[in-house]
Amino acid sequence: MGPDSMGEVRVVLADVTEQLGTAFRHARVARARLADALAVLSELGTQHSEPLVPVELRHADAELERGLGFISGGVTAVADIDARL
Repeated sequence: MGPDSMGEVRVVLADVTEQLGTAFRHARVARARLADALAVLSELGTQHSEPLVPVELRHADAELERGLGFISGGVTAVADIDARL
Protein backbone atom coordinates (compact mmCIF):
# COMPACT_ATOMS: atom_id res chain seq x y z
CA MET A 1 0.00 0.00 0.00
CA GLY A 2 1.56 3.27 -1.12
CA PRO A 3 1.57 6.61 0.69
CA ASP A 4 -1.50 7.84 -1.20
CA SER A 5 -3.41 4.67 -0.43
CA MET A 6 -2.50 4.88 3.25
CA GLY A 7 -3.62 8.49 3.38
CA GLU A 8 -6.90 7.57 1.74
CA VAL A 9 -7.48 4.80 4.26
CA ARG A 10 -6.83 7.18 7.14
CA VAL A 11 -9.29 9.71 5.67
CA VAL A 12 -11.94 7.00 5.37
CA LEU A 13 -11.26 5.80 8.92
CA ALA A 14 -11.56 9.36 10.22
CA ASP A 15 -14.89 9.71 8.42
CA VAL A 16 -16.12 6.41 9.85
CA THR A 17 -15.09 7.53 13.33
CA GLU A 18 -17.00 10.79 12.86
CA GLN A 19 -20.09 8.95 11.62
CA LEU A 20 -19.96 6.53 14.53
CA GLY A 21 -19.71 9.45 16.94
CA THR A 22 -22.76 11.04 15.33
CA ALA A 23 -24.65 7.74 15.52
CA PHE A 24 -23.73 7.39 19.20
CA ARG A 25 -24.96 10.90 20.00
CA HIS A 26 -28.23 10.34 18.13
CA ALA A 27 -28.81 7.02 19.88
CA ARG A 28 -28.20 8.64 23.28
CA VAL A 29 -30.69 11.40 22.47
CA ALA A 30 -33.22 8.80 21.33
CA ARG A 31 -32.69 6.84 24.52
CA ALA A 32 -33.21 9.96 26.63
CA ARG A 33 -36.42 10.74 24.73
CA LEU A 34 -37.63 7.18 25.28
CA ALA A 35 -36.86 7.51 28.99
CA ASP A 36 -38.92 10.72 29.06
CA ALA A 37 -41.81 8.99 27.32
CA LEU A 38 -41.55 6.04 29.68
CA ALA A 39 -41.65 8.35 32.71
CA VAL A 40 -44.68 10.28 31.42
CA LEU A 41 -46.60 7.14 30.49
CA SER A 42 -45.72 5.48 33.80
CA GLU A 43 -46.96 8.51 35.72
CA LEU A 44 -50.16 8.68 33.69
CA GLY A 45 -50.59 4.94 34.12
CA THR A 46 -51.04 5.36 37.86
CA GLN A 47 -54.44 6.89 37.04
CA HIS A 48 -55.54 3.93 34.91
CA SER A 49 -56.43 0.35 35.64
CA GLU A 50 -53.96 -0.92 33.03
CA PRO A 51 -50.36 0.17 32.42
CA LEU A 52 -49.93 2.66 29.58
CA VAL A 53 -46.32 1.73 28.78
CA PRO A 54 -46.30 -0.58 25.77
CA VAL A 55 -43.96 -3.56 26.00
CA GLU A 56 -42.41 -2.41 22.70
CA LEU A 57 -41.29 0.82 24.36
CA ARG A 58 -39.32 -1.13 26.94
CA HIS A 59 -37.87 -3.31 24.19
CA ALA A 60 -36.85 -0.21 22.22
CA ASP A 61 -34.90 1.05 25.22
CA ALA A 62 -33.09 -2.27 25.54
CA GLU A 63 -32.33 -2.33 21.81
CA LEU A 64 -30.94 1.20 21.93
CA GLU A 65 -28.71 0.18 24.82
CA ARG A 66 -27.48 -2.78 22.79
CA GLY A 67 -26.96 -0.53 19.77
CA LEU A 68 -24.88 1.87 21.84
CA GLY A 69 -22.65 -1.06 22.77
CA PHE A 70 -22.26 -2.02 19.11
CA ILE A 71 -21.42 1.55 18.14
CA SER A 72 -18.82 1.75 20.93
CA GLY A 73 -17.35 -1.53 19.70
CA GLY A 74 -17.17 -0.07 16.19
CA VAL A 75 -15.32 2.98 17.46
CA THR A 76 -12.83 0.73 19.25
CA ALA A 77 -12.35 -1.47 16.18
CA VAL A 78 -11.74 1.53 13.91
CA ALA A 79 -9.28 3.02 16.42
CA ASP A 80 -7.43 -0.30 16.58
CA ILE A 81 -7.20 -0.48 12.78
CA ASP A 82 -5.97 3.11 12.63
CA ALA A 83 -3.35 2.42 15.30
CA ARG A 84 -1.98 -0.52 13.30
CA LEU A 85 -1.51 1.55 10.14
